[in-house]
Amino acid sequence: MRVIEIFDSLQGEGAWAGVPTAFVRFAGCNAADLGLGCTAWCDTEHSWDPEGGHEMSPAEVAAALASSALRRVCLTGGEPLLQGEEFALLVTLLQDRGLTVHVETNGTLDLPGGVRPGWVTVSPKPPHYVVSPGLTGAVDEIKVVVDEAFRADVVEGLSRDHPTAVVSLQPEWSRFRETAAEATAAAMAHPDWRVSLQLHKVLGIR
Repeated sequence: MRVIEIFDSLQGEGAWAGVPTAFVRFAGCNAADLGLGCTAWCDTEHSWDPEGGHEMSPAEVAAALASSALRRVCLTGGEPLLQGEEFALLVTLLQDRGLTVHVETNGTLDLPGGVRPGWVTVSPKPPHYVVSPGLTGAVDEIKVVVDEAFRADVVEGLSRDHPTAVVSLQPEWSRFRETAAEATAAAMAHPDWRVSLQLHKVLGIR
């Protein structure tokens, strides 16, 4: 597995914002190859290189997390599901230790090895906002960045496809004033949705 960093912080985004969480950020992302619009504003560009970071086995990642007192672990990237079967093994190792495993994915890949993390956040990206059919029934949260491509009817469709998922609208940070107003208006028109601010940026933490 190619690992960029392992650290403790507050979850900054989505339904669990503000909750102390251990993070594992993996190297490699398929967004550019797929032509996804998030490459215009991605704030973790350093994680795109599949050869970035350093090589660690699932057991080594689990051992590195053993020093954390936190009981929630977020596996993110880049695109963490590119790690394949090793990703599945890591989830199993962490769950066997009683940890709750969160995953943040762009939704273009299926969960490998039949694993079921404790919380799956799918953040589909423009222009097509594709979510793999293999994720049906496994999505706990749909997190959509409100940018120039944002359309409420697209989110409505995603919500219909994943009716039990929390819907979080996240204003794109570089145009925060405009995107926050648009996210707020969309949430007010859809009371089951919520606005997700990037709390870690507000607080100035990692």
